[in-house]
Amino acid sequence: MKDQNTILDDESLDQKWNRGLDLFIESVQKPDNALRGCAHNQKCFNELMAVREHVLEYLKTQRR
Repeated sequence: MKDQNTILDDESLDQKWNRGLDLFIESVQKPDNALRGCAHNQKCFNELMAVREHVLEYLKTQRR
């Protein structure tokens, strides 16, 4: 991900929160091949992906 824009200083706290939330959501969505490889080795890949989906659904409820 590239940082594209300069952010204005007069943003509200909610705008900053939502931007931080969006960045965190992107970090959860980004594939982590090493982690997924471990999940395959430990035979819990499907469970890892299910947890990921639950976390993403929860994160969507945190928008202000």
